[in-house]
Amino acid sequence: MEKTSELLIYLVGCSLQGTKPEGALLASIDLEALLRLAKAHSVSAMVCMALEQTDEFQNAAETTRLKWLDSKNKAVRKNVLLDAERHRLEKEFTENGIWYMPLKGSILKEWYPKFGMREMADNDILFDATRRQQVRDIFVNRGYSIESYNKSNHDAYEKPPIYNFEMHVALFDEDYSTLQKKYENVVDRLVQDEKLPFRYHFTPEDFYVFVVAHAYKHYSHGGTGIRTLADFYVMNRKLGKTLDWEYVESELKGLGILEYERDSRKLSQKLFGDAKTVLRSDLTEEENQMLAYYLGATTYGNLFNWTLHRMQEFQPDGEPLTTKTKGKYIISRMFPNMEWCRHHAPVVYKLPVLLPFYWVWRLIYKGITKRKKVTQEIKAIKAGK
Repeated sequence: MEKTSELLIYLVGCSLQGTKPEGALLASIDLEALLRLAKAHSVSAMVCMALEQTDEFQNAAETTRLKWLDSKNKAVRKNVLLDAERHRLEKEFTENGIWYMPLKGSILKEWYPKFGMREMADNDILFDATRRQQVRDIFVNRGYSIESYNKSNHDAYEKPPIYNFEMHVALFDEDYSTLQKKYENVVDRLVQDEKLPFRYHFTPEDFYVFVVAHAYKHYSHGGTGIRTLADFYVMNRKLGKTLDWEYVESELKGLGILEYERDSRKLSQKLFGDAKTVLRSDLTEEENQMLAYYLGATTYGNLFNWTLHRMQEFQPDGEPLTTKTKGKYIISRMFPNMEWCRHHAPVVYKLPVLLPFYWVWRLIYKGITKRKKVTQEIKAIKAGK
């Protein structure tokens, strides 16, 4: 681990343990670089809450200190606003007889030691798929713009300054067939809230399994960052002693993610179980490799990991990627098929005659507007092994 990454993990641990950091460890650190890394992993608020307890932070350059405080305050403010808006939406869902279930982060954040510590990009809510049109009307009437509708397993709605909701009619899409099949009739295993009849929730065991499954979805494709390991630690501190682990492990094994859960849980405990600096020598070689992958991915993964995973789908034998495999991948990206269009270009899917024209338009459009990402993807193809 680099010194900045090492300190990031230490400060996350301090926040989770409610411990004041050792000032001496901050003496020679580049707070600007640390902030960039913390933002990339969506833990800047958590890290700031540890930093601001120290004299070293209070005596830092004002411009740097204000950047940290601004990042923390924005995260706290966003949590406040999202919570308030979600409650208003839930009230409308209830008034219209629409069942719903808040997902993932909106539940997890309540288990962190301080409000705002767990940063939120959006709120995810599962709801009655038969009421999709009505839910869209609710958002439109509340002044939201429709970012995506009826294109995948969720619809996306946004409204300034920070409101962002993903409304799920299913928990996983067809790209993750094992997970999709597992959760396709998920409503049958949900528990109705005792006080709010249209609100549902998982059992603690099923909640844990779902969060792990969602984390693995990101981890196995583009990757996922340190915040996910913090979630693992917080979940296990909250639920670990009360869960029916025989049931949990049976469910995880059925999804093929038992090893991933065990490794991530053990790693999170080593990193955050005590407020101390964790060195490479404190971890096994496998743990160091896993941590490096988490650190390199940032919150929502990176293009290199995503590209490598997609190429491996063309050559699932585990052998080094061949030139032929890379060629198949390039062709699939340049000339997407109708199945791809079903999710990403529904107009073309409905009118197949447009497909050749779409290929040409997409190559020109992406080449101009997404040049940086295209360049990164080409580099990943060349580097893939």
